[in-house]
Amino acid sequence: MAADMKKLREQIDKIDAQILKLYEERMDVVSEIGKYKIENNLPVYDAAREDAKLEEVFASVSNKKYADGAAQLFITLMQTSREMQEDMAGLGDYDYDDFNWDGEPVELSLEILGNKVQEE
Repeated sequence: MAADMKKLREQIDKIDAQILKLYEERMDVVSEIGKYKIENNLPVYDAAREDAKLEEVFASVSNKKYADGAAQLFITLMQTSREMQEDMAGLGDYDYDDFNWDGEPVELSLEILGNKVQEE
């Protein structure tokens, strides 16, 4: 039993290493996007893009029981990306992180998106 757990944890460690590498790649691209936004005087927060991304996540996840967790992962990624771009732009600590474009808490948006995907 302990040997099985060790093998499973080794699998997790390998997957985590891949995730970390992809995260670093993603943040490099986020940095480039941040530079573009600064150069072109564009806002950091793009609600339409984030909403579309979450809809894509819900629609794309193969195992629907993982949909909420996948969406939460992407919310965290987008929040971290916004924070990095805000730092790059020298912006203060704006509190975009807990609200979407119409001011509803993110959890409500996830619930709405989940229901929308289930209906399709």
